[in-house]
Amino acid sequence: MIMDKVKRTILMVPALAILAAAVRPMHIQGDEALESRVYLRTYIEATSAEYNICPELVEAIIEAESNWNPKAVNGQCIGLMQINSYWHQGRMKRLGVTDLTEPRQNILVGIDYLSQLFSENEDIYLVLMKYNMRQDTAYQKWGAGDYSNYAVSVAARSSELEREHGK
Repeated sequence: MIMDKVKRTILMVPALAILAAAVRPMHIQGDEALESRVYLRTYIEATSAEYNICPELVEAIIEAESNWNPKAVNGQCIGLMQINSYWHQGRMKRLGVTDLTEPRQNILVGIDYLSQLFSENEDIYLVLMKYNMRQDTAYQKWGAGDYSNYAVSVAARSSELEREHGK
């Protein structure tokens, strides 16, 4: 009986650590507000529903692009979904987005872009390659059946998250 309690405790520690990491507050640049991943996941679910985009796909992209770091910068790409303001100026203006380091604004632009990509082609691998690389390169690779590691890993992670969320 004592061994059962010890085993349950040992098994619960990693689960609690994962839960703690999931709700850990993040420092948001700008207004210095604290928002948790749980709050952002709620925002992702609501916004994804409006655009008919799988929220787990959005989460998988965020993990791959920034590892949930709203201040991530890679060249001209900024924030959670690594949005390049140069390529998305019109989209940002249309959506009223002014600060790509603000997580909700960044996610909104990313989801809107995903919606556009899916309206052009429903193949998840092509959509993910177009999201991650030059459009012409994505079409060439996709046409040759050569899916990028990025596309394969993000699609797999999205499926994993769907299973975790009971979908």
